[in-house]
Amino acid sequence: MEREYLRRQNSGPQRHPQLYGSGRRRRGGPPWIVWVLLALVLIVLATVVIVKLTTGGEAGLDEPLESASSSFFYSPPPESIPDPTPTPQPPAAQEPQAPQSEPQDLGSLMAADGFGYAYYHFDEEAANQYILAVDAAGRALSGTAALYSLIAPTSMDVLLPEEYLVQHNVNSSDQRKALDRYLIPSINAMNPEVKTVPLFEPLRAHCGEALYYGSDRTWTQLGGYYAYVEFCKTKGIEPAALDSFTKEEYEGFLGGLSTEAGEAYALEPDTVTAYLPGGKTSLRYYDEEGELAQWPVILNGEGYDSSLLYLIFAAGDHAYKELVNEDLPEGPVCVVVQDSFGNYFIPFLTRHYQRVVVVDCRYYEGSVKELAAEEGAEDVILLNSLFLTTDASAGERLAGLFG
Repeated sequence: MEREYLRRQNSGPQRHPQLYGSGRRRRGGPPWIVWVLLALVLIVLATVVIVKLTTGGEAGLDEPLESASSSFFYSPPPESIPDPTPTPQPPAAQEPQAPQSEPQDLGSLMAADGFGYAYYHFDEEAANQYILAVDAAGRALSGTAALYSLIAPTSMDVLLPEEYLVQHNVNSSDQRKALDRYLIPSINAMNPEVKTVPLFEPLRAHCGEALYYGSDRTWTQLGGYYAYVEFCKTKGIEPAALDSFTKEEYEGFLGGLSTEAGEAYALEPDTVTAYLPGGKTSLRYYDEEGELAQWPVILNGEGYDSSLLYLIFAAGDHAYKELVNEDLPEGPVCVVVQDSFGNYFIPFLTRHYQRVVVVDCRYYEGSVKELAAEEGAEDVILLNSLFLTTDASAGERLAGLFG
């Protein structure tokens, strides 16, 4: 029995002829006049494809999603086709451990052994809208800044064995397939200039570590660190060692999942571990009154209410903020477009960028394209959770930031 998978009408993978070709070769050859005619036809077709791709074409965002060319999107393979060979894992890779207790369905989340896991349900229309938004961002930034796309998986599939989820018929879609066989391949096919950074397998390789909170939907800063390492690999820079950051721990955190579980199930409190960037780093953001506020990149959490400890990371969620490292006066600038998962990731970027300009895709009202140009950013990083790909309106809003 397989878990709930990606709902789609087509049964097989789609292959865009201009991207992949037919893959067949003929022996011998036709008369030369046929080759000439064929060359002319190919020139015309190539011209049409280039015009469509550069202007948005069928897959553009000026038209409704229903009119987008479905051949750009990867269709889930039928169940008769086996999964692809898993990505090789390092020798130290860990295997997920099954909880001792059976899962408890609490409506919006599942709980086992005092740990909460938010459900994820793949939505094809919303996923396609997110793919189109990333493509729009890539086209808007082409020639001015490199675009990196990171989609963070959630705790359930990273931390739990597949067998446990199947055995208990857990009503949650397969995140590995959603990411590695639909979202990422579709983004790559739509816009090869976008630098996609797969995160599922690298996080899975550290599944025995504290990558996610059990009482909240987000990952921990350790989860954000491993995402940062993968980003550095893709960019071709050396990530800072984890032990080069000052480590602080705070006990008793109870996040949003604990509130959702209510009296039906008592989730175990989490330990919040912070990795301080050190050096002459600072943060400023605009508060709700439009006033500029100064803040540490990571605040000392002593004395904080346990339910508010998440606010110590990059001052929590704000439409706009910027992190500055005065130790890198000549360093580059990047723009990060994120949801809440990004708050645990961006402190690590201060080791490489003099300024990290951050906008929350849910609240920012300006143009990221113009912002990146004004800041002279060499990189724009999209870091959002997989949850964001289940909301079509969020994808539309993200696309609008690059208009």
